[in-house]
Amino acid sequence: MPAYSYKAITPAGVSKEGVLEATSENQVVENLHAQGLIPVKIIAGKGAGAGKATSGKKSSGLFASKKVSQEDVMALTQQMSSMLKAGLPLDRALGILLEITDRPPVQELVQGIQNDVRSGKRFADALESSGKFSRFYVNMVRAGEAGGSIDDALARLVEYMARAKELRGTVISALIYPAILAFVAVVSIIALLTFVVPQFSQMFADMGAELPTITKIVMGTAATLQHYWWAVLGGFLLTLLLVQYVLTNEKARTGLDRSMLRWPLVGNLVGKIETARFSRSLGTLLHNGVPLLGALHIAKNTIGNRVMAAAVEESADSLKQGESLTRTLLGKGVFPPYALHMLRVGEETGRMEDLLREVADIYDDEVKTSVKQMLALLEPVLILIMAVAILVIIGSVLLPMINMADLVK
Repeated sequence: MPAYSYKAITPAGVSKEGVLEATSENQVVENLHAQGLIPVKIIAGKGAGAGKATSGKKSSGLFASKKVSQEDVMALTQQMSSMLKAGLPLDRALGILLEITDRPPVQELVQGIQNDVRSGKRFADALESSGKFSRFYVNMVRAGEAGGSIDDALARLVEYMARAKELRGTVISALIYPAILAFVAVVSIIALLTFVVPQFSQMFADMGAELPTITKIVMGTAATLQHYWWAVLGGFLLTLLLVQYVLTNEKARTGLDRSMLRWPLVGNLVGKIETARFSRSLGTLLHNGVPLLGALHIAKNTIGNRVMAAAVEESADSLKQGESLTRTLLGKGVFPPYALHMLRVGEETGRMEDLLREVADIYDDEVKTSVKQMLALLEPVLILIMAVAILVIIGSVLLPMINMADLVK
């Protein structure tokens, strides 16, 4: 059975380390709970010292991150939720986090929060002052403080971040292989045009025969790459600058986001991703007691597509005038109708937060399915494009030679 080193705390707030043999990390958690301990860190590997050594390398290595990552925030949230659920006071929980955290940026963050809390600030205000937590995160904690259930708010934040990370990971991991395939295709074609095709140019010139049109095009492209590579490189850099401008200019980015929603396949996928993100954040905020109007303004900031975010903002303004939220959103035509009909049912039955989380789960699953389908289509298309391009290049070289052979005969 594998061994796991762990760090945990007792109900009295005393830190404890040790090693447990278990079939999985979940079993370690159950065993620690059975002993009345609150797990805060579990590391696969024999010996608590091994865990420390690993952490030390992470924090003091040459390439160690100097920033607080989303993974750090998620771990801190999970640990805080466990300790507060066990009944520890907030100040003591922050103190334990300082003891068990071995990354200097995280220690600095926790120390600053603890100092603010000790000076009389509310926990949510201390988080906001640190500048490391999103508006969504801060408002969730603020709502938890108002309702006397910070631990529940933190637990829901952990669930939200885990689902968001899973969704983001699904999309990114699905795009890695096609990106590598596209890169290999481009490099292969450039290598053929730059190093292989020019070897035949002089031979064809010595022949003095009329070359086929396709051969002239390929030879001309190869000559351009060989003699005017700086112009090609400049055009590529100019394209990158144009892309950067579109992404940073508000008006241009809004136009891109609007057109993206109409793209075949991609538009549908973007709509599902944003709908899942918006539904989960809005449902989580409503469950934690944030009023609908305030929750809409906060959840809007979790949407990456500016057109969809603007639709939510306009719907929130219409809500102030007494209009129906779902009717306004339906009129915008940017959210999937099924999601909005579910939202309408939630409005009518008073179960909006439950139905929103259900919608988020449905669209999370649909995104995974859509990504797999797109990947299944994209891979053969890229392979086909690469094969055709290479075939054209090789054929353009062989065709004049075949014609010359026929003439000799």
